Amino acid sequence: VRKSLALDYMEQSRISITEMSFMLGFNDTSSFTRAFRRWTGKSPRDFRRERSIEP
Repeated sequence: VRKSLALDYMEQSRISITEMSFMLGFNDTSSFTRAFRRWTGKSPRDFRRERSIEP
């Protein structure tokens, strides 16, 4: 559930990574970043940066 919500938030909103991590129930941003990297192979920042580039 967290992974699905995180991906939705990353692609559809401008919520900060810090705010998103707490909304998803992580105790701190670094815990969220580690989990996100495990799920996607990318940091939240890199994931968001790649999605913002239009072809």
